[in-house]
Amino acid sequence: MDFGNIQVGLIGFGSVGKQLYNTLIYEGFSKEDIYIFADDVDYSLPNNFRFWDFKQFRFNGLHFIPTLGYLSKGLKMEILSFLISNDFKIFSFVHPSAFVSKGAKIGRGVIIYPHCNIDQGVEIGDGSIVLNSAIIAHDTIIGKCVYIAPGVCLSGFIHLGDLCFVGSSSVVTNNVQIGKNVTIAVGTCITKNIPENSFAIGNPFKLKNNIKLV
Repeated sequence: MDFGNIQVGLIGFGSVGKQLYNTLIYEGFSKEDIYIFADDVDYSLPNNFRFWDFKQFRFNGLHFIPTLGYLSKGLKMEILSFLISNDFKIFSFVHPSAFVSKGAKIGRGVIIYPHCNIDQGVEIGDGSIVLNSAIIAHDTIIGKCVYIAPGVCLSGFIHLGDLCFVGSSSVVTNNVQIGKNVTIAVGTCITKNIPENSFAIGNPFKLKNNIKLV
């Protein structure tokens, strides 16, 4: 992947931030060109800053990417809205081993992990994460700040709303509409439309009142 001469700001440094940092280094990115904004890092190091410091004018030359996980999707949406409305540069990362069709559209602040397959006509919204070996088939629309876990298979003509979570190895069949802020548990098979703010689990799937993500 050709990064050019850019400096990147990682907003958050949990598991996603650490994974992306290590991947960037492995792919040849300079440590001096990666800035970290988090409240649990060593501030004696030159490129480490407090979480909200990214808003400061002195950092407006960085290309930012919010690296928050599935428990902070709402906060990620808030940060992306701030970055976009204030014309900050936003960085997206696609791992070199992932296949992304030239006919797909990748939003701002998106992270696509190794060995994913993104087909033609797919649209992935700002701030979404697609983890290892996930498959997103043709003409599927992914909303903003969606978290797609490893091994997920999304068939064609699916619409997945903003702030959804799709657990590892889950499958969604063709032509399914999934509303905003839906949680799909690990290994679930979705065959019908799901309204927003729902929790789905099982094969065949059932809607539950709550599923706790840990």
